[in-house]
Amino acid sequence: MAPYFFRVEHDLLRSESFKTLGGSAIKVYLVIGLYSDFGTDWAYPSIRTIARQAGLSRQTVLSAVDELSRNGLLATRKSKGRSTAYKIVRQGPAERPPGKKTRPTQKTASTGPFPLADTLLTGPDSLEVGGETGPHSLEALAQFFGPGGREVGPKREPGTRDDTHSIPIPGTPFRLSAEGRLVVAVDLQELLTDQGIPGHLAKQLAAQKDPEAVAKVLLNALYLQSQGKLQNGPGYIRAGIEDGYDLLPQVATRLETRRRELETRLRKVDERREERQRDRARAEEEAAINLVIESLRPDELRELVNQAVALLPEPLVRRNATLSNPFVRGKVYELACGEPLN
Repeated sequence: MAPYFFRVEHDLLRSESFKTLGGSAIKVYLVIGLYSDFGTDWAYPSIRTIARQAGLSRQTVLSAVDELSRNGLLATRKSKGRSTAYKIVRQGPAERPPGKKTRPTQKTASTGPFPLADTLLTGPDSLEVGGETGPHSLEALAQFFGPGGREVGPKREPGTRDDTHSIPIPGTPFRLSAEGRLVVAVDLQELLTDQGIPGHLAKQLAAQKDPEAVAKVLLNALYLQSQGKLQNGPGYIRAGIEDGYDLLPQVATRLETRRRELETRLRKVDERREERQRDRARAEEEAAINLVIESLRPDELRELVNQAVALLPEPLVRRNATLSNPFVRGKVYELACGEPLN
């Protein structure tokens, strides 16, 4: 299995901003990076999750996020009723005179997690936000929707089922559950507005339409745009949402591959959990056997061993008829306690 990693660029480490960062800000930066999608650099951990992972208090995390934002190393996006989204800024920020603080850069409507608006197109494959560097939506989508190659995704070690109940769809703000449902992690109205849908219509669509249905149309638009086949992004999105377009076959195939990847990951997590439970049960059983054996007098123990050997099937004791044989130990426990082992 390939090692998991989080990339920190040399330009950042050489920047004046990095020299002024406190230790807590660096820890928060790295933890957010741990949860970020390698295709989009967006992450959605809660403040509580960041605090627990970094070993910091909630207020320290909030102060660190503010410090990172002021230094141009982190972009944040807050949607009503949802967790704050964080975006790691890969490129080292421009140097500034000592002692001067800069205000956090405000995002415009065209700098969301991924652009679809027709006015942003500069060619058949232009899906990325201008002026940014590092792995972008275009690169992630090209690999995700392309005919081959390794798919882009966050290099994160699988944890518990709660941590891995869904998997990111590279180049998008969406995730996919093990049941194949699309999970929307951002505010739909704001997302539709970012893609060129008029505000009043975006509000209406977000309120009336199922978020998963909207996500399907947006994914279709992303695919068509990555193939150079979409000339009017907002028009396609509006028509698709209103008419209930289903996933294009090419998109559905890629999502099914991603879903199976998540399903495999969850199965391995469950297998590891069950193995740990079996190991724990065996350890508890052995501790109970040892306690009983140690409480017996030598003559009682010899008698019970003889009874155990006589009662057990001959193949189980043929080569070892002593207490070092786990079958003998287990039978001695049952004879001594009058009850079978679990």
